[in-house]
This record gives sequence, C-alpha cells and structure tokens, in this order.
Amino acid sequence: MDVSRNVFSFINVLPDAVLIIDRKRGKLIGANTVFFKLTGLADNAFLGTRVLDLPFSSKKIKRGLFRLFINLSRDAGYNKTYLFAHVCPDGTIKNVSASAHMFVIDGQECVVFNFKLIQPEVAPFNFVDSWNYYLALAYEPYLEFRVTTPVYIIDNQEDRLEFLRMLGETLRVKFSNNAAVKLYGDNGGTLEGKTFLSLFNKEEDAIGFLDILSVVGHIKAETNVNTNKAMAVRVEMDCEVKFDKDDNITALCCSQRDLSGHERYKATIEGYKFEMDLMLNQPFVGFAFLYPPSPLERPPVEDLDATLDDMLNQITVARANETMIDIYDSDKSKFLKKPMLELFDDADVARQVLKELFVMRETSLGKFKASEGEDDFELVLILRATFNKADQLSGVLVIASKHSYGYRPRHAPSNVEE
Repeated sequence: MDVSRNVFSFINVLPDAVLIIDRKRGKLIGANTVFFKLTGLADNAFLGTRVLDLPFSSKKIKRGLFRLFINLSRDAGYNKTYLFAHVCPDGTIKNVSASAHMFVIDGQECVVFNFKLIQPEVAPFNFVDSWNYYLALAYEPYLEFRVTTPVYIIDNQEDRLEFLRMLGETLRVKFSNNAAVKLYGDNGGTLEGKTFLSLFNKEEDAIGFLDILSVVGHIKAETNVNTNKAMAVRVEMDCEVKFDKDDNITALCCSQRDLSGHERYKATIEGYKFEMDLMLNQPFVGFAFLYPPSPLERPPVEDLDATLDDMLNQITVARANETMIDIYDSDKSKFLKKPMLELFDDADVARQVLKELFVMRETSLGKFKASEGEDDFELVLILRATFNKADQLSGVLVIASKHSYGYRPRHAPSNVEE
C-alpha cells in the first residue's frame, strides 16, 4: 500500500512531524517533510522497511517506538507518549516526544506517529549575570582580590621582598563564591577583606606565587592553604592578575581545587588494587571479570532468547586468575576474551542465569559430582552483575569453586527453570 497523493498532500502541510505505518504489515509507508527536517534522516530512504528498522540513533529508541506501535495495535484507546533524545546525522541532539494514533487511510488501518520537538524554556541572561551566577554556584572555590592601596612595582632585589609582602597584604577579597566560603569557613558568611597572604599556610609560598604573578601574570600550582580544618589543606591554585597601563597589579582572580579528596581517593584505589591483586592471586577460588563492549539495557520481552544469546556473546572475559583458568582447563590466551556463553555447558542454562542477573543481580549455579548418592558439587559458580547509574549492565563477576563447602546454589542441571 502507498499513501495516495491527496493524503500525502494533507500530511505534508501539517506543522508536526508525521510518520505512517501499515498496521497489518508493520511497514513504513509515508512521512512528511517536517519529519525529515526534524530527524535529519534522508528522504524516503527507509520507506517500505519494518518499524524496528527505523534509522534512529539507538536500539532503545527503536524499541520504545515499537512498543507504542504494538500497544496501540492491541488497544485503539492507548495514548501514551514516548520521550527520547535523538542524535541527528550532523551530531546535534534533539529532545523529541512521540505519540501514536490509529487511523483508516485509503481503506487500510494505519498507525500514525506524531513527533514534536521539546523546546527547553530557559530564561535569558545577559553575560554579566550569567558569569556571576556561574561563579556563585561553581563547585570549585573562587576568590577575587582588589588592591586596597596602590603598591607600585619594584624591580630591584633588595626591596622586592618587602614589595611582595605589601602586595600580599593590600590584595583583599572583594568577591567569594559559596564554595570558597565553605572551604575557608568564615562564620559571618563572607570572606570580604581577607588578605591574599592569609590564605597560605606558609608566607614564603604566598611570596613565591606573587613573585611569579607580578612578572608573568598567571600561575597554576599546588600549595597548602589555611582553612577551617585543623590541618592545612592541599589545593591546586590557579591565579591570574590584572595590570594597569603602568604594569602595576590592580586585581587578582584565584580559583582553588581541593586535592585532599583526590589524595584520599588515590589511597583508597591503591588499597583496592592491593586487595584485588591478593584476591586474584590466591589459589583456592577462581575469579573472572567479564564486561560487554558497552553497557547493556534490560532485554525486551520480544525475541528474548535471541537478545540474550547476543548478549552472552558480547559479554567476554577481561581478567581472570590462574585458579579460574585451571578450573576451565584452558590457557590464559584462550580464556581471556572468551564469551560468557562458553562458561556454561548448556545455552538454556546460560540464558536463565543472565535473565536472573538483570532482575536479581546475583545468582548461582552448581554441577553435581558424577558419583551417585553424593549430594555435593564438583563445580559451583556464583555470579554477580554490576549496573551503572542508568541501570544498564556494565559487568559480571564470576566466582568459581571445585567444592561447595555445604553451599546450596540456586540452580543445578536437574532443577534449572525452563
């Protein structure tokens, strides 16, 4: 079926983007000019293809539109809206809402998608307001200093130290953002009037900064500063000065990045790496870390087994200890990059395990010993999935042991759910 000339002329003058799908065959049969302009897709390049072949930027968008199509086909009163971010071929990102409606066109039942661009409502700022707003809410501490009394530059080395001290005292805070107030802990809620010298834990550090600033006008370096904390805090300080026509300093802008958290993070990571190395090198339990090439969405109900099979081949071993490699009677070069599917004797078991990981995030599997009457396992696997903030599966930890030690795994070959 093709859209008649009269119908096409009508939809082509509509203000919103429109896409028409033959309900019975699920094929795309028409779209208006606004649709191609909104999406940036090539005119009619995909007409005649299936709904799931829509050339949008991700499988998630295609599945969302497909659900709209299916739900509306089952219930003519269905009127939900699907919101998504579309990446155009030119790289621009557009927020779009899609709704679907049932119509009879030229005697055939059709699903008509209606797409609208979601325009964010942002109040206009002038440049000064925008900049001050940014500085006030900036995560990093920010301070602006002004010279309260003129200090004229001195080049001779005999008097330069005194000049730098005077400069450090006369440069006083004129503006400070919330992050700076929090870092330096002024109880009155303002740092106005605080001298540049008073920031530093050691005067010689402040003098060193001012010595460079008075010559080149900019410095970015680490130093210790005095805050409301008991001990000095390590920061990365980024300063820039403003000179007058005679090269005298009139103002100084200074941002600081607190490195104390960074140092704690480094210490934590080092400890974590030590624990990981200890775990991976111990000889009693097998460990393997598996990752997909990119985080995986929860599989849809449609074509579930095929989707799970695809995921089981995408998720591969990235790291494993020698015990795990021995358990699978392999060598390291062959075991690394091994698909998750190959860790199981049965594809149905593998699908069930991955399905449970998406729901429960942890499951376990046991393989009984060959000897009859012995309620023990020759292999036990415990699997744990990790998810990112978008609730996408980002990795799987597999723990393996040749002894169950009384542990009862969730599944064994005789009780795996079909």
